[in-house]
Amino acid sequence: MNEPQKPRRRQSQRAKSTRQQIMSAAGLLFEEKGYEGAAINEIIELAGTNKGGFYFHFPGGRLDLAVAILEATLTREGLQPQELKLQEVVDTGAILAYRITEEAGLRAALRLSIHKNARDTYGTPWPDWITVNTDQLTEAQRRGELRAGVTPTEEAYQIAGAWAGLVLTSEAVDGHLDNVEERVARMYMNLMSAIAHPGTLPEIDFSADRGRRLYTAHLERKNASPSGDMT
Repeated sequence: MNEPQKPRRRQSQRAKSTRQQIMSAAGLLFEEKGYEGAAINEIIELAGTNKGGFYFHFPGGRLDLAVAILEATLTREGLQPQELKLQEVVDTGAILAYRITEEAGLRAALRLSIHKNARDTYGTPWPDWITVNTDQLTEAQRRGELRAGVTPTEEAYQIAGAWAGLVLTSEAVDGHLDNVEERVARMYMNLMSAIAHPGTLPEIDFSADRGRRLYTAHLERKNASPSGDMT
């Protein structure tokens, strides 16, 4: 009774593989050439597919690809609840700092997200990220983790801008991202020193390898899951 399902399952797996190959190729080309510079034919060739396969998955061309890459990469995947809400604020940026050293798609997503026409073309995730950080900081404030007078929304803007600017500057100056995890950890330490309650600050883990450890543990749990699908 189960035998007829196998061909469809294989087709589904091939379709997922083709979609991922296209997104990976697009990520590399968006990173190298930007949104306008990445030609559809180049993406198709690098992905090893054809126009039919490409437009089956992305009928809107580069626009659909940009949206898909942003949705797939700029995520909170790997973030775990912590006793301190400020630790979650730090972990959010630490995980992304690790992932951006490993994933061309995430590096492409960062460039796509700050493009001058991003908001009106394919959208930008930064308003959502500011909302996430605002919610985290508001809860931290409710728990007494923040100094008096701190405004969560204002600090959320500071964090988002500091993270993106630091990553881009680090790559521009060094030509690589080998040091970005250490720099992001120092950035959060400096920011938290200004806003965290003095009794809370010593309890926050600013280790440069924290994002790496959290995300690696998440992938291990995901691979061990029968469905392979965890958040």
